[in-house]
Amino acid sequence: MSTTTRIYAGSAFAVAALVALFALVARVDSTPSAGSPVEVVSIVPADGAVLADPPDVVEIHVSGRPDARRSHISVYDGDSARIDTGEVSAAGDDGLRQAIGLNRPADLTVAYHIVTVDGRDVSGIARFAVGTAGGAAPRPSRPAAPPAGAHAHGVDPFGAALLAVDGLALLVVVALLVRRRAAADPS
Repeated sequence: MSTTTRIYAGSAFAVAALVALFALVARVDSTPSAGSPVEVVSIVPADGAVLADPPDVVEIHVSGRPDARRSHISVYDGDSARIDTGEVSAAGDDGLRQAIGLNRPADLTVAYHIVTVDGRDVSGIARFAVGTAGGAAPRPSRPAAPPAGAHAHGVDPFGAALLAVDGLALLVVVALLVRRRAAADPS
């Protein structure tokens, strides 16, 4: 075996080991630190509640530590108009708070997607009524989806970096294989 062949074989092995290491790191990092799913502990106002006066905020508490930057709480009135105001904020160590602006009777729908700091998430819909005689709107057989554009996430920087490294490693392996084939075929 020539020195050149040993260098290429050693480089290919090193690249393969590097790719395997990155894959292992990505797998370990993407696994949530706690294996249990996130559960909603409480929603205030409660799902199905009928209130005489409109609340100023909606609070959702979960069995984990929520990340306010990656979580969403949207509140809609009976006409599907958003009435939440401002950004989602922390409500203690286990909750999030969303301010709302309502000054009239209405059936309200709260659509939420809460992501914890360890990457687990929970989403759902709750309904309550304010100052209406009929009470909260009945639950549909299928949950209604929030309006288009009401929910979005950005790119995960760590995942994007791993994807770029994987692409670079693949490019290096392909280049080494092409170069090896060209060196072996002196035509």
